[in-house]
Amino acid sequence: MTFISDIVTGAISFTAALSQQATNGASTWGTLSPPFAQPSFLTNNPLPDGYPWGSRTAENSAPDGYQKDVLLINGQFPGPLIEANWGDWIQVTLHNNIDNPKEGTSLHWHGLLQTLTPWYDGTPSVQQCPVAPGSSFTYLFKADLYGSSWYHSHYSSQYAGGLFGPMIIHGPKAIDTGYDFDVGPGMLSDWHHPDYFSIVEDTESTNKALWAVSSDNNLINGKMNFDCTTVNDGVPCVSNAGLSKFNFTTGKTHRLRLINTSAAALQRFSIDEHEMMVIANDFVPINPYNTTVVTLAVGQRADVLVTATGMGTGVYWIRSNISTYALSKNRDAVAAIYYDQASSSVKQSSIAWPYAEDGQCANVRLLLH
Repeated sequence: MTFISDIVTGAISFTAALSQQATNGASTWGTLSPPFAQPSFLTNNPLPDGYPWGSRTAENSAPDGYQKDVLLINGQFPGPLIEANWGDWIQVTLHNNIDNPKEGTSLHWHGLLQTLTPWYDGTPSVQQCPVAPGSSFTYLFKADLYGSSWYHSHYSSQYAGGLFGPMIIHGPKAIDTGYDFDVGPGMLSDWHHPDYFSIVEDTESTNKALWAVSSDNNLINGKMNFDCTTVNDGVPCVSNAGLSKFNFTTGKTHRLRLINTSAAALQRFSIDEHEMMVIANDFVPINPYNTTVVTLAVGQRADVLVTATGMGTGVYWIRSNISTYALSKNRDAVAAIYYDQASSSVKQSSIAWPYAEDGQCANVRLLLH
């Protein structure tokens, strides 16, 4: 029996060597000051001035310490949260400022049915033409389902280059699945150091040796460390760039919205010494079940409840591991849960759940409510 992660066989620094601006731009995902305290239902919509949308565009970034051009939304990676109530209409204006190379783009609202507005589904050459370089396009669609999801570019492989963000649609709570705090999205992303355009060129090459693409790292909410001593291409790289962090309150139950935003990776998610109750998959409430590991294929979501039963001064690992069914050079991502009485100087000492690949690239069998 192996453990869900082998990454902590060596020491991991809790002190980030890079600033949040250097790794993720204006995003605060993965910090102890998340951008939103999640309500159970919005009462101030429509949000003023299109908040949280603004006018900032792409820039150079280093989510894991390896510096590269990243597609940012309003200067952020991952992009800002879109949230609405079930039945609301959502309006988003996309300005295409992608450069070097200039190319079209689009945004897809993952999992929404778009029965009233199929032309706003965001799939180029199917429902719409790509938004041309330097042009703008306004999407208007109904939040026809509720739960946790994400939005992403549906043009080329742009979302593998950073063009994605979380989406939460608030709706009814099941009586038997109450919780105290909604801590928001946990985005799980394989990460490639070459730019996405080069990867596309390789997969379309006549050289078969280039077709199988391995990710270079695995991220949680856009952050993870990388061993920069392995870099030999001359690109600036800083080890121990920084890990994502979450707050837990002792004795309280927390809702975490897991989203597999990977380009190709099947992810296995766990929290050391804490069981999870899965209450929804994608936009579908399910009969809750308890587990220590949640499996998510690309694009899938799972809403889980976690009760903070650990020590009030504890720090525990969150882990997401790329399955052996996907190609990756660094499969293991970690983030840290800080309990309300934990000191930032405390080192993690939690124990991973035992787990072995089951020989199947599949989810667990589910029963619907």
